[in-house]
Amino acid sequence: MGNRTMQRMSVLICLGLMLGTARAAEIPAEAAAETTAGAEDGAPKDVLPYADDAEVVAKLKALDAGASLLLPPVKHMADGKSIPGDGRNGPYARDYTNKMVYAPERRTAFYAGGNHGMGRTNDVWEFHLGSNTWHRLFAAEGGDHAKFKWTLMFASRIFGKTPDYKMKDEEQKNFDQCKAWWKENVSLQDGQYLTKSGGPLLVGHTWDTLIYEPITKRMIHGTGTYCASAVFLESKFSGTPENEVAAKLGKAPNGKPYKTMWFFDPADKKWKRYASESPLAELKGMGGSMIYVSDLKKVIWFYAGQNSPGAPHCMRTWDPATDEWAELKPNGGKSIGELAHKLKVAPEAEQQMAYAPKHKKIVAVLKQDTYTYDIEKNEWAKLDAKIPFAASDSSTVFAYGETGDVFLLANPRTGQLATFDLNAGKWEPLTPKGPGMPKPPYCVGKGYYDPAFNVFVVQCAYQDKMWVYRHTKAE
Repeated sequence: MGNRTMQRMSVLICLGLMLGTARAAEIPAEAAAETTAGAEDGAPKDVLPYADDAEVVAKLKALDAGASLLLPPVKHMADGKSIPGDGRNGPYARDYTNKMVYAPERRTAFYAGGNHGMGRTNDVWEFHLGSNTWHRLFAAEGGDHAKFKWTLMFASRIFGKTPDYKMKDEEQKNFDQCKAWWKENVSLQDGQYLTKSGGPLLVGHTWDTLIYEPITKRMIHGTGTYCASAVFLESKFSGTPENEVAAKLGKAPNGKPYKTMWFFDPADKKWKRYASESPLAELKGMGGSMIYVSDLKKVIWFYAGQNSPGAPHCMRTWDPATDEWAELKPNGGKSIGELAHKLKVAPEAEQQMAYAPKHKKIVAVLKQDTYTYDIEKNEWAKLDAKIPFAASDSSTVFAYGETGDVFLLANPRTGQLATFDLNAGKWEPLTPKGPGMPKPPYCVGKGYYDPAFNVFVVQCAYQDKMWVYRHTKAE
């Protein structure tokens, strides 16, 4: 451990004594402790961005197997300062966006995405369980973009079909207000229209595509946003001919065309849209899945839905290190459409996936059906394992718990919890010893499995307390 690190740790200890353990989460990242997570011998070690709160850690350590607890009201921070976190001020629950994604070298989980109705914001949040604190990494710019959804999303479709379309009074009002909003909040940056600090416009659902990719250490929103190449809107708002607007859009500074994925880098706290020459990098379809497979060191994209005309049924891999895409043809070369819709051995749409390194298998859940994808055999299979309640990206939280080698499924709306043992091929409904999940007034919530503390974490929608459950204790 270097002298500089020892000095930083000394500062941390002193500050902790002065401020008390309850305020440990407010200590700047520079003073946080070192961790060897993800580092090989002789390699630079990662630095944890936030310090643990001793009282929170004690509660988590005391949790028995099969038990649950509600932590104290969660704190909210931004740039080292306490901020309001109620309602839309915080990481509010967004429908079809139930997944928080864990970053192992940071020991935190990220959350972002957009609602179906109101609640289309480009904010990004990071939850640190060790201090029971949400940290805002990117503040929502431009307010709620959903206020202008008609203009931002639907106007171009309508005028594309009917160029001389006459807007109704409410549509004209929305258009005029959006024009003023666009002028104040949006600018052309690197061949795309973004909010002033580089945030995406009208962020969409994440479905099951929100992931954390540990090679380049970025959060990824797989199916991204709308309006980033808004030729129609800029032309209408500015009076510039569409061909002149289009000439400035669509390509990154390196000349590559933009695709659907968006990255968020927690190191510089910035969004960045992905660009690629590969046609396989265009990820279309509502209700798809993305998952990072550690044994492959690749990301898998899966889509077999029928709710997005023209979106290809496919299964693809992306190597973040080489930026190479490839098509997967499982089960002896069969198409994903055939596997999902004819043979019924793969999920159709709006499934949730989790990967178990011990088994080298992805488990997918949809409705009351359970599927597996074997990465070594390149093979999908449907299991004879009925889920106790319906699973989908719109209603449940799904994760794999490494310590107990168990898959966990929760429905915050109904308070139901179940586990799946892949060895036994069996689901079990559970009633934890302790408090149940607080029922959301509406929407669902979000969650993840935290391997550092070996607990399943769920924040039910519009509840100020994190619910945690430990299935088994580490041996």
